[in-house]
Amino acid sequence: MTKLTALIDEFPDLVATLNGTVANYTLFAPTDAAFAKIPEHGKKPPKELVEKVLLYHVSPDFYPAGRVLASHTIPSALGSDGLGGDAQRLRVGLGLKGLAVNFYSRIIHGVDSLLLPPPPALKIIELLPGEFSTLQLALINTGLGPKLKDAPHTGATFFAPSNLAFKKLGARLNAFLFSKYGEKYLKALLEYHIVANQTLYSDAFYRSKDSASNMVAVEGEGVPKGYLHVDLPTLLDEKSLSIDIARWGGFISMKINGFSSVAVQDGIAKDGVIHVVSSLLIPPKTPGGASWMGEELDVEDFKSRFDTQKFEREDL
Repeated sequence: MTKLTALIDEFPDLVATLNGTVANYTLFAPTDAAFAKIPEHGKKPPKELVEKVLLYHVSPDFYPAGRVLASHTIPSALGSDGLGGDAQRLRVGLGLKGLAVNFYSRIIHGVDSLLLPPPPALKIIELLPGEFSTLQLALINTGLGPKLKDAPHTGATFFAPSNLAFKKLGARLNAFLFSKYGEKYLKALLEYHIVANQTLYSDAFYRSKDSASNMVAVEGEGVPKGYLHVDLPTLLDEKSLSIDIARWGGFISMKINGFSSVAVQDGIAKDGVIHVVSSLLIPPKTPGGASWMGEELDVEDFKSRFDTQKFEREDL
């Protein structure tokens, strides 16, 4: 790890932090082999960017190997403007390689690739057309994508429907949603999948800045088991999502509205988190009523779950 050591030495404040005894730190240390993957003739990155990348390899908490394997996300020492200054998190799992080496109040895990801070959520959606091409088209057709990109926010939770999720609606309903007649309903449907200014990971919750307590750990008291229920207000007027998270060790289940499961948890983004859902989230017909359970929907039944009168007034 000689290359990492030489790089850290260029940042005295980071050296002082890692050598201090005030707190426990965990370092995810890229090996020399990880640095060898960088193209030799690439441009030297700005020093500010290098510092951010280094901070993203440090956690201001104590994560021995057992705790790493029982975690889905880990806070880094890099604060993110997109999260209102809260810690940008790392996504970890059983694929993380390396031997934990204890030294004083710190732990080092060797990693064989550099850990780069993630791009914004919408950019991640754009970069994965194999999974999200239909969602990307919906964001463009409704104008919601550019609107979200420009809107100020401090974190977000995006329950991103996969291509499979849209396919489950059937050809007729998809044809309606992607027509000029269904555009407003498509926009409302997307808004029901997005929570602004609150970032809910599978094992941590960055609440709205207006809340008395901003950070909530799902496991609580450092015990890797527990349960969390939270209602998240979506971008769709007066519509919330009911989220239940159950955890035992490294196994975490996330259910939405008591029925839909999150297929892929914790897609880390600069400005929030992406959870992939393989079925679209459709509001109940009445407040507090039964949620959509995956049964076949015709166009009129689908429309009845939204404020049709509002859309008609807007058309006048």
